[in-house]
Amino acid sequence: MDWLLLKKVSRSFYLTLRLLPGPVRETISLAYLLARLSDTEADGVVTDGEAELLARKDELIGWLSQAWDRKEIEGVWAMIREGQEFDGQRFNMRDGKKPEPLTGAELERYTYLVAGCVGEFWTAICYKHLRKYGLRPEGEMTLLGIHFGQGLQLVNILRDRAGDARIGRVYVEPKSWNATVQWARACLDDAELYVRAVRPWRARVACALPLLLARETLDLVEQDPKASRVKVSRGRVRCLVLRAFCFRKRSEGG
Repeated sequence: MDWLLLKKVSRSFYLTLRLLPGPVRETISLAYLLARLSDTEADGVVTDGEAELLARKDELIGWLSQAWDRKEIEGVWAMIREGQEFDGQRFNMRDGKKPEPLTGAELERYTYLVAGCVGEFWTAICYKHLRKYGLRPEGEMTLLGIHFGQGLQLVNILRDRAGDARIGRVYVEPKSWNATVQWARACLDDAELYVRAVRPWRARVACALPLLLARETLDLVEQDPKASRVKVSRGRVRCLVLRAFCFRKRSEGG
């Protein structure tokens, strides 16, 4: 695995991936790089890291062909690509007409395909390779993991809404703003249940960091709904990393 490439395409999620226990780190990292690859192919290159990612596509496919968890990676990548294709087709300008905003059902489907399925995949891989991964049954953890992924995606959508709207992509109508914020918070509440049920400490810290970042971002979005795009400062990110290391699991009996 090329960790420098990972860092170039995502500084924040890179921290999460590096924190993961060894038996699952490369599988989940490769799945992430492939998802970023297809996303870059769909949306175009913006950064030098994305340009390098595209240039090394054959290398990534080679890593996939040799991966221990190839079947699982291929499955989640196919689902993510389905979500990316849905996004592109749904917001494709037809006859010069402005695309309609997503319906609630479409938003539910989209957030599952591009993010909820990642929580599902993550949970399956961790149960496969990490002894006593969760305090909760795998089926319950899987559902919480799906909500975890959807919550992270909803926060991204709410944060990026102004820029998306400028290019004709409206995922959340103004009238649905409050309901969507509450949905995101409910998903992140389930994410906390997930994190506190993770036994291995490295995996728990790796899960806690994106949860804390998402909550911080959502707070900023709610404080200034008209802001074009909020961002958690580097200083706050460092504080949240420390908080992630202190995130405790739920007691076995409680």
